[in-house]
Amino acid sequence: MSSINIANLHWGSALSSRSAILLCVLSTAFSFNDSIEAAEPEVLPQISSWQWLEGRRDQVSRNVTALGRNLDAWLSGENIGENANETYLRIRLNQQAASFEGYHSRLKIDGSLDLPQTSKHWKLIFESDAAELNSLEGTVLGVEASAESIGGVSYQQKSGGSWQLNHSIGLRAKIQADPFYRFKSQYEKQMNEDWSAGYRQKIWHYKSQGWGYNTNISFNRKIEETKILQFSSEVRYQQDRNQTEFSQTIALHNSLGQFETLSYELGILGINKPNIRISDYYVGTQYRRAIRDQWLFLEVIPQLIVSRDENWRPQPKLVLNLETLFFDI
Repeated sequence: MSSINIANLHWGSALSSRSAILLCVLSTAFSFNDSIEAAEPEVLPQISSWQWLEGRRDQVSRNVTALGRNLDAWLSGENIGENANETYLRIRLNQQAASFEGYHSRLKIDGSLDLPQTSKHWKLIFESDAAELNSLEGTVLGVEASAESIGGVSYQQKSGGSWQLNHSIGLRAKIQADPFYRFKSQYEKQMNEDWSAGYRQKIWHYKSQGWGYNTNISFNRKIEETKILQFSSEVRYQQDRNQTEFSQTIALHNSLGQFETLSYELGILGINKPNIRISDYYVGTQYRRAIRDQWLFLEVIPQLIVSRDENWRPQPKLVLNLETLFFDI
C-alpha cells in the first residue's frame, strides 16, 4: 500500500496547542539550511535553528544524566565514577486523525535513572502511560490513551542463553496508593540462516484492577539483507475487564538506511465477548526516520480500519509521532 487517502477529517476546535508545536518543529526540520551566512566583522555570527535546538536538547540531556549519576553516587556512597550512565528521558507527541473518531493529541513521557555503581541490575523508572492498561486494539493501532502515570524500580535479572527477564514494582499515580508488580520476559532464537523466532511475555498486577497478561509469539523470515517478513500472534487478558483480546498480523519491514525504516502491515483483531469473534480488520504502513542524528524521530502511519463497531465501514486514519530522546552516554 503506497498511500491512503485521508478524507472527511474533523479537525475543528480539537486542535490543541501541542499540535501547533508539532507543526512548528516539523516545519523547522524540513526547511533547515545547514549553512550559516558569514557575519560582518563587528557582528556576532548567527545561530541556526538546528544549532539552537541541539543546544537546548544537549543541555537537558546533561542535566538528565547528571541526575542519574548524582543519585547513583549518593545511594552507593561513592564519588561519581567515569563509567557510562544510561539514564534517559523520552518525550513522545502522538497526533491522530480519523474520519469517525476525529482528532486527538497526546503527550507521553517516560524514562529511567541508571544506577551502575549502586547496582548493575536496578533502575528507577517512570512512565506517563501504563501501556498494559490499554486495550490490545489500542496498542496495535497506535492509540496511547491510558494516561495512567506510574513510577517505581526495575530489576534486570540475570539469565542464561537468549532469555531476558525484568521485574518492576512501584505505584500508580492515583488519589489512593495503587501499588503494582510487573514481570517481563523475552526470548529470541535464530532457528536457521533465514528464520528466527521471538517470544515476549508480560504479567502484571495492580491493586485496584487485578492482574493481566500479554503474550506475543512471532516468526521472522529474512527475505533480503534489508527486508524481513514477520508473522505475529498476540493475546491480552485483563481481569478488571474480564475479557481476552487477540490479534494476528503479517508485516514486511524494510530498512531504507541507518535510522530509516518502512513497514507494511496487515492484521485482524478479535475479542472473546459476548462471543469469540473478529472485531477489526486493518491495513497500514509505517515510515520512521531520524530527522536529526539519533535523538529526534518522526513516524508517519497511515491506516485503513474496518471495524464491527462502525458496521464494517472503512475508516481512514493518520497517526503522527514525534519522539525526542535525551541522553548523554
